[in-house]
Amino acid sequence: MNPVLHTIRALVVVAVLLAPSLGFAQAIKAMAYLPWWTPESWRDAPLPELDRLLFFEFKVNASGTIVDRHGWPQSWLDLQSEAARHRVPIDLVITLFDAPSFNTLFKSVQATQRLQQELLDLAASKNIGGIHIDFEIYEAVDAQALETFRKFVQTLAKTLHAPALAKSLSFFLPAGEGASLYNAAMLTVADFVVLQTYDTHFRGSKTAGPVAPLAGQDVWTWHKAAVAGLALGIPPQRLVFGFPLYGYEWTVKTPAPRSAVTQPGQVTTFAPVSEKWLPDIQTNIIQRVSQYGAVHDAVTGSAYYQFKDDTGLWHEGWFEDWWSLEQKSNFIAQQHLGGIAFFLLG
Repeated sequence: MNPVLHTIRALVVVAVLLAPSLGFAQAIKAMAYLPWWTPESWRDAPLPELDRLLFFEFKVNASGTIVDRHGWPQSWLDLQSEAARHRVPIDLVITLFDAPSFNTLFKSVQATQRLQQELLDLAASKNIGGIHIDFEIYEAVDAQALETFRKFVQTLAKTLHAPALAKSLSFFLPAGEGASLYNAAMLTVADFVVLQTYDTHFRGSKTAGPVAPLAGQDVWTWHKAAVAGLALGIPPQRLVFGFPLYGYEWTVKTPAPRSAVTQPGQVTTFAPVSEKWLPDIQTNIIQRVSQYGAVHDAVTGSAYYQFKDDTGLWHEGWFEDWWSLEQKSNFIAQQHLGGIAFFLLG
């Protein structure tokens, strides 16, 4: 069996089946982000076990125009057909990541109206389940633009939820300062909200550590994300937690866990990925663990490996696997939260 297929299927099945096996009435929902740059990865995905696909991404510019649809819909007809056959809705992820474009867009009535119409046109397709807003701005934005954005969301939700369309509206909620665009009034209109519960440690971290810790003293954990989401008034069953299908490996000073980093880390994939799709990321966790073993950390619910290379340098990599997914699925079920979104499929 294709190792990617085996890996994804096993992870998703664990998430789907765990809640009923524990005696909880509400099954854990399993979603997955599908990136445009691995266009064939969905063929290895267990679509029947997924509740939703999130097609990543449609970039928005300052004029309110979607600047790149990555071949949608014509290049993705097979995906749409297969998803429809398994009754798996596809949500389209709409992204905007810089403050100047955000300010220009939402200070212009014409641009705001254009974006509203573009999103409604996308949502009108019979194969589309809804719109997923992923606006991540990590600096201050214009107060007028912010107010317009929040009103824009309310209007969009009302139109999407009307019987004429009956489509969903959801959000990706970044951790920390990136969440400043979002408030309780706008998030409560969402059908679900995906919390950024990964990248607690990242390529540029000063020490090695878990990517998606469940609990513990790290600045951001699944426990802390749940508290933050509930504080915004989001119903617990609408809170979905991002689960990374990648990790990071750092060159470190010592073999002690969470050692100081000596140079920026590299991204690792959980399973092998074709060089055709990810030429710059060819280190995979399955291979590392088969060579060096792994340690499961009970506090963070995450896993790591360590090894010394031929030049005498120490390396430490953190990741999530079946064991860590079980720990996190337990948490989701026990707290009656919504589910898990795998990031990124393929």
